[in-house]
Amino acid sequence: MSAMTLAALLMAAGIAVLLTRLIRERRAHQAALARAERMGQVLLTLSRANRMVLRIDDDRALFTEACQLCVDAGNAMLAAVYLREGDLAHRVASAGPAVDVLRNVPDPLDLRLPEVQGTYTARVLRDGVSAVSNDYVLDSQAGRWRSEAVAQGIRAIAWIPIRRAGLVAGTLMLCARQPDFFDAELMALLEELGADLSFALDSVDSRHAREAAAREIEAGRDRFQRLFEAAPVPMAIVSVADRRIVEANPALCRRYGRTHEEVIGTTTASHAYGVIAEDRDVFYQVLQAQGHVTDMAVRTLDAAGKPGRAMLNAVPLDYLGQPCCLIISQTLQRETD
Repeated sequence: MSAMTLAALLMAAGIAVLLTRLIRERRAHQAALARAERMGQVLLTLSRANRMVLRIDDDRALFTEACQLCVDAGNAMLAAVYLREGDLAHRVASAGPAVDVLRNVPDPLDLRLPEVQGTYTARVLRDGVSAVSNDYVLDSQAGRWRSEAVAQGIRAIAWIPIRRAGLVAGTLMLCARQPDFFDAELMALLEELGADLSFALDSVDSRHAREAAAREIEAGRDRFQRLFEAAPVPMAIVSVADRRIVEANPALCRRYGRTHEEVIGTTTASHAYGVIAEDRDVFYQVLQAQGHVTDMAVRTLDAAGKPGRAMLNAVPLDYLGQPCCLIISQTLQRETD
C-alpha cells in the first residue's frame, strides 16, 4: 500500500470519525432542545395548574381542566384521571387526540378483578407511588388494552398519584408518543403537578365544608330566631359588655307595653319597669361569677309600677359576633298593692 493510499484512508477514517461525532453532537443537541421544550411545556402546565387551583370549585371540573392542560401545554397524547371509590376506579376526566383508546376500557374499573389488579393504574391507586412505562410497546406489565394504545401511537405512559386528605384518592395518567419520554427530571415536575392537584382537591373539600358549615349556622340562626319570636315567655338577648338589649321577643314587649323599637338598644337599667335595681345587680353578679343564671327569683315592676315576682334564667350566647346572654323571664306571682 502506497503512502498516498494510506494517507487517503487515514483521512477518510478521520472524516468518518468527525462526521460520527458531529452526528452524535447534533442528535444530543436536538435531544437537549426537545428535552428543554418538554420541560418548558410541563412548567407551563404547572403554572396554569396553580392558577386553576384558585378558581375552580368542583373536583370534576378541576380534573377535566387538568387533563386538557396536560394535552394543550404538556404535549400529552392522552390524559385521564381515575378516582377510587371503594373497590372501583371511576374515570372522571379525559382529554387528548388518543382518547379513543379508552373506548373499550371498562369504566369503572373493578379493582378486585385479577386482570385489573396487576395494572399500573391499580398499583398506583393501591400503593400511592408514581409509575412509568417508557416503552409501552414491549412492556410485559402492560394491561390487556396495550394493543389499542399502541395502535393510537402511544409509546410511553406515566401514572401520578392524587391524594385527598393525605390518602391516595386517584391517579393522573399521561400518555406520550415518544418512548423514554418520562425521565427522572420530568417525573419530578409531574409529581409537583400531582401535589398541586391534591392541594386543589383538599381546597375544594375545605371550601365545601366551610360553605356547608355556614349554611348550617345560618339555618340554626333561623331556627333560633323563629323559636325566639314564637316563645310565649318574655326573652331578651343582652350584651355582656354594656348590658344593652340587642334583641327582645314579642312576649317581652307585650309584658311591658312597649314596641320592639322602644326596647332595642336600651340598657336594662334605663327602664323604670323590669327587675328592680338591687335584684338586677345580684343577677349580673351571679352571671359574671358562674357564666349562667338558673332559676333566680327576682322582684319586678310592670309598666304601671305594680310590683311582681319573676324567675330568671340566663345562658351565654354569641350573637352577631358579640358575647351576649339570653335571658328568659317567667312570671311567678303578682303582689297585691
